[in-house]
Amino acid sequence: MTEKQMQALMQNLDNDLLTEELDELMSGMEIDLDSITKKAFAKLNKEQSRMKMKRKRIYPIAAACLIMAIGASTAYAGEISGFVKSFFNQKVIYSTVADGSAYYLKSPMQLDKESKLENVIFTKDKLDMNLTYPLKEDKLPEISVTAPNGKLYKPGGYSYDKDQLSISFWNEAEQNYVFTPSQELKLMIGGKSYTIQLTGGASVVGSGEIIPAEKSNIDWAKVGYQKTTKGVQILTSFNDQDLKLESIGEPAQKTVEEHFKNENGITSGGTSSRTNPLLGYDKDNHVYTYTQAKNAVGRPITQFESQVPAGQEIDLKIPSLLVGYEKTLGHLEVRIPSLNEEKQIGQVIDLKLQKITLESIKRTSATTAELKFALNTGNTPGVTVREADLYSKDVQSGDSIWQGDECTMRINFDEKLKEAKFDVNWPTFVVNGNWTLKIK
Repeated sequence: MTEKQMQALMQNLDNDLLTEELDELMSGMEIDLDSITKKAFAKLNKEQSRMKMKRKRIYPIAAACLIMAIGASTAYAGEISGFVKSFFNQKVIYSTVADGSAYYLKSPMQLDKESKLENVIFTKDKLDMNLTYPLKEDKLPEISVTAPNGKLYKPGGYSYDKDQLSISFWNEAEQNYVFTPSQELKLMIGGKSYTIQLTGGASVVGSGEIIPAEKSNIDWAKVGYQKTTKGVQILTSFNDQDLKLESIGEPAQKTVEEHFKNENGITSGGTSSRTNPLLGYDKDNHVYTYTQAKNAVGRPITQFESQVPAGQEIDLKIPSLLVGYEKTLGHLEVRIPSLNEEKQIGQVIDLKLQKITLESIKRTSATTAELKFALNTGNTPGVTVREADLYSKDVQSGDSIWQGDECTMRINFDEKLKEAKFDVNWPTFVVNGNWTLKIK
């Protein structure tokens, strides 16, 4: 890697982030810091004699010298600016990876005789808790979380099974899932208050060598891995910072069903994003199965385990990734036809990675209608639409089936309804990259 490339890499990084990463990268390492510093600033003095430099740019160049001193892996030194840099902001928490600041509960916390806080994940777009908590009449108690900045978070959704309670919180005042992660939280549950101390996630960069996947036809997604005691942690990053990983591997169910109902609030559900196990092959073409880590915590799960003999070299195949956007990307305004009338629409909705087209709407009864969508009309190579949330507050309920290049949606509404407005939310896609990880 050339000096200019290294400088370009470091100067594009945020100084605060760089400081944090350097602290983690150099933790526990024995290096001749005085010698490195002298050489770094000798170089800076030369640079300053040739050009004017803003003070805030001095530190990144010095840091570049430090990073060069502690070394970059020869496996990817030539592409560090484009590959390793893309993981600089990622942190490992439990069995997943999060962007930016990320905190978790290091060990379970007993709340009272019957209740225990099992784990917590707190990132910029997620605040999740799992508890052992017996519910009375399956009714959620009064519960909230307060951050040091005064932000109040309340349950946005929960699941409950055999005293195991899982809660996802949201910012009720602002009605979003945007958080400012912190190491301390105050939990109010069942009329009692608890102070929770969290631990920062481990940086991906600096916690082990990141080995890139073999080249793929998908150039806007970067895939690599780090070895773990039982397998691998698969890492991904995307050129589009808004794009999120949902699952790794081929979808277990090809057909997706989604539904919603406007009744005492909004209820919705759909087919899970579960994927099939990954397959690895040794030099003799023996097959090894890599499955998601047992007792995994956090989503998406990025740790995979296998019973591969020690020292065996494996080609691990990743046929596809499930990715998505956690926001609204389109709107539809549809006039309801007369009974048995079918209207041709032809409206295109751009979902960034792909496009879908509302082709028609047909009224099938006094209170029902059927909408037909053509999928993957953007012709993006290697990307297909898996599903999206099609929601309207104007109708009573809706069910959609997504399969191949088609989606059929059936809606129920008041007989007097003349027009319905739909939001196209949180689309997900299958990215067929056929990556290969060379596990050594």
